[in-house]
Amino acid sequence: MRTAIITLTSNGRRIAEKISTKIGGQIFAKGKNFTSLADLVAEIFSKFDGLIFICAAGIAVRMIAPHIVSKLSDPAVLVIDERGQNVISLLSGHVGRANELAVEIAQVLEANPVITTATDVAGKFSVDAIASKLGLVPEPKEVIKAINSAILRGEDVFVTAGDVQLNLIPQNLIAGVGCRRGTSSLKIFEAIQRACAMIHQPIERVKLLASAEAKKDEPGLLSLAEVMGLEIKFFSATELQNKIEEYKLGESKFVTRMVGVGNVCEAAALCCVEGARFALPKTSFKGVTVSLLWEK
Repeated sequence: MRTAIITLTSNGRRIAEKISTKIGGQIFAKGKNFTSLADLVAEIFSKFDGLIFICAAGIAVRMIAPHIVSKLSDPAVLVIDERGQNVISLLSGHVGRANELAVEIAQVLEANPVITTATDVAGKFSVDAIASKLGLVPEPKEVIKAINSAILRGEDVFVTAGDVQLNLIPQNLIAGVGCRRGTSSLKIFEAIQRACAMIHQPIERVKLLASAEAKKDEPGLLSLAEVMGLEIKFFSATELQNKIEEYKLGESKFVTRMVGVGNVCEAAALCCVEGARFALPKTSFKGVTVSLLWEK
């Protein structure tokens, strides 16, 4: 998942850097790359898969309150205190995977993960958390609540075509790809396959490829799309740059020299679908970069 780490103080910045170094994340430090916290949150709330606040919980709550929509679409939101002692899963603990991220960050900081969702506290599984890990969208949320409540009561739960039915909707993957000139289709295939394995998904879940217009005559990419029977979309430098700015994507000077923009794989994938969530941010392999988005 692609995360934003938001810090208001120099001590918070040190914590943010430790998190970013160990598990990734883009740092937003007050006074360095933003001035108004409210404006920043309004801009990035729907652009990142997770927001990690290093501040008082009350501040984070006030900032996100105007933007909350649904547990099925809101990003994961976590809060970490200024001393890095507690990592609180605040919003989207299951579908957004905030609970899982809180545990991971707590291990990095040697901190206490604070998780309050009922099923987790009771040591039981939840249907929405399991669905999220499998790349499935559970709905409607009223049924999710009914099933999780039954699990908490210790009842046996069966998924049947009865009056109360849970829909588990499979999500396809979009693979954004950047590669060096002359990279073989096999190497690109192996990179995408390894990327899928990193999120525990088969490569067959990939239903669309995306890259820069500068790569539209790249034999390896074209051959791979043909062999896999997939459509491949190419986007102009202007289109890619718009996504880079909209989503505040990281950029590479080397890629800028080669292609004209500083980010290909993430920006190209984002050009394919609005409001998507990253399954895997930009990941580098030998001569190939891959990012994976869940297709809505």
